[in-house]
Amino acid sequence: MHHTARCYCGQLSITVKAPPVHYHGCACTLCQRRSGSVMSLSGWFRDEDVVAISGETRTWYSDGEDHPDILTAFCPVCGGGGFFRSGSYLPDTIGIAMGGFAGAFGAPEHIHFWGYRPGWFNLDAPGVALNEDP
Repeated sequence: MHHTARCYCGQLSITVKAPPVHYHGCACTLCQRRSGSVMSLSGWFRDEDVVAISGETRTWYSDGEDHPDILTAFCPVCGGGGFFRSGSYLPDTIGIAMGGFAGAFGAPEHIHFWGYRPGWFNLDAPGVALNEDP
């Protein structure tokens, strides 16, 4: 079954034909800033499972253009949606912000850096491992 993630304005979409090979939340401060929320939800899909990327993107190379395998691509209209590559962490995959799928894949397997979340944020999700991490 195919699933399509879309940005807020709908200009950018990414369609996949299989579930992610890895899916987690992260509450580290970097992911809080990147997502604009208390945590990010990211899924990594094998390159061959990405059926289509439609729409215009802007690309940011967080480690500079000398490292093209570490990038974030996003919608130039609304700034949302998009995808990323994370270098040696799960190579040959495309990471996608899972909110763009509007709940199609359920809860993440685990959440990293749970101890970094804002104190008011709590979660009672059976089956989701909450990793404190250093």
